[in-house]
Amino acid sequence: MDNDILNNKLAHILKTYHAANVRYQHFALSSRDMGALSQLSLALRDLLPEYSFWSGGEPENGNAPPALCSRREFIHATFKDDLPGLIITQPNFWLQRWHHLDRQAFWSALSSRHGGHHVIIIFPESDEFKRLNLNYFNSNQIDNLPVTLWDSSKKQLF
Repeated sequence: MDNDILNNKLAHILKTYHAANVRYQHFALSSRDMGALSQLSLALRDLLPEYSFWSGGEPENGNAPPALCSRREFIHATFKDDLPGLIITQPNFWLQRWHHLDRQAFWSALSSRHGGHHVIIIFPESDEFKRLNLNYFNSNQIDNLPVTLWDSSKKQLF
């Protein structure tokens, strides 16, 4: 992916989905292209340097919860109030040990929470996520990129 195009698209997404007049500001980005996921992570870290960053590939960095944490612990850590914002890559590292309903509870919480800091999830697109989604998120293909934007189905402007 061209970095300038990616940065422009991400800047537009942040302006649109992280805007003050959007109630549900959390969103996710997915791709089946692992290189695209890596580029998304790097670009968002550059665009949002004040955000905390958790990577499933390196969970010991960034004050991320431990690998064996429960759904409740993970959701609490994700939405605790003292973060300026949070980017989570490879959340499947934590979610893979959970029961199907616990994974759904996490995605439901992400789609329905409002207020507090912003959370952005970057994950490998899969058929499993589509089964877990249950209309929590709307999918939007990003033009000219192998990336899907998932925004809350509860999103409203106020």
